[in-house]
Amino acid sequence: MRGVKTALHGIVSTGVGDGAFFMSLEPYMLSMEKKLGYAPFKGTLNLKVDKQQAKKFISSLDLIKIGGFKKGIKQFGKVYCYPCMINQIKCAIIIPEFTRYGLDIVEVISEFNLREILNLKDGDRIKIELL
Repeated sequence: MRGVKTALHGIVSTGVGDGAFFMSLEPYMLSMEKKLGYAPFKGTLNLKVDKQQAKKFISSLDLIKIGGFKKGIKQFGKVYCYPCMINQIKCAIIIPEFTRYGLDIVEVISEFNLREILNLKDGDRIKIELL
């Protein structure tokens, strides 16, 4: 497949903390567990990436949609999940319908705390690969 990226390189960076809140919401957790095959760790790994490379790489991945929901008067949007791997660990790039990030930052979820099990710190380089 011409032009398809087989990997995306990123630099670990600290996010604003929203991922932990959203990953702890039961409707998202249950839906992700059902559709991805694992309950996500309550947090995301944020990676600074090249926007154009991210766009190409993500377009080569399968898409799994997680529906939005309403809680009281608050509307929570859909989440688009793109299964992939980091160091042989199944994970997914997530793109929330309502996000503060552009494609120069990708958020990655896994059933594990990726920072902890891969011993990552801000500034570390990491490679996301096809599943």
